[in-house]
Amino acid sequence: MRRKLLIAGGALTGMLVIAVVAAVGFLNYLTMRTPGEYFDSDGARLYYTVQGEGEPVVLIHGLAAQADINWRRNGVVDRLAKEFKVITFDLRGHGLSEVSHDPAFYGVQMVEDVPRLLDHLGIEKAHVAGYSLGGFITLKLLTLHPDRVQSAALCAAGWKDPADPEELLSPYSPPPPVAAAMPAVRPAYASVLPAPWQPLHLAFGISDLRGYVRERLGDPKGWKASKKNILELGVSRDALETINTPIVCFMGSADGLRPYGDALRDNLPGVEYVKLDGANHITTAMRGEFKDRLQEFFRQHPMTDGVVAAN
Repeated sequence: MRRKLLIAGGALTGMLVIAVVAAVGFLNYLTMRTPGEYFDSDGARLYYTVQGEGEPVVLIHGLAAQADINWRRNGVVDRLAKEFKVITFDLRGHGLSEVSHDPAFYGVQMVEDVPRLLDHLGIEKAHVAGYSLGGFITLKLLTLHPDRVQSAALCAAGWKDPADPEELLSPYSPPPPVAAAMPAVRPAYASVLPAPWQPLHLAFGISDLRGYVRERLGDPKGWKASKKNILELGVSRDALETINTPIVCFMGSADGLRPYGDALRDNLPGVEYVKLDGANHITTAMRGEFKDRLQEFFRQHPMTDGVVAAN
């Protein structure tokens, strides 16, 4: 009996070791970074990459993520780069970009980083796609710098009147029947890595794991600081009605932010609304239909005069 217990214990230990190795390997795969460059955005050092040729497309990732995880690991960058110049960057406070714990570092400055990046690259106008927080940044961009955006895709994001006092929604809860107020974009590891955390805790220890995540993804204190100025990204109803840029909204039917997508569709005529049945806040960008429709949307709205260099 004792021998059997020892054998069983050894087998369980072996399985645990395999699980830990697999989890660490998966985490390394998710968090390894594509070689890129830095630019100065009004004093903030931000990291970006460029891949492909053609009309420029800027991809803006979500909170507590970075460009590779949000756009490259799921194949979106490679798909679009077959016919577009794909530009990704890490939001301030995320990934390899500069971090600050001062909320004033974030807010509308996260929107202004987009035209500054375009200026740095000598590009006057681009297609833009934003995911989750990146989607709300994109919508604000359309009200502040509409001349810099050829067409826009809001992915796992939408619109909510900032005057609405209702409680914030969570992207990870089942969508309620009626939208609440501004989107809840809270720092949550679930929005970053679909990884088996328990084996990782055993392998690294909690403090070491936090250090690993901070080194590869960004500083959670920076994410928290960026959330404090999130109301600066709000778009009023009057400002919303000024938008005439072609927009597509991608929303998973199981996404907790789905009411915001519905609100965008209902309050801004002309929005193309793509609901992905069964997709949630994390899995929407993994869907083949999402990649197909995103690529086709940008194709349908070409720059008639080509890419014009910025002055």
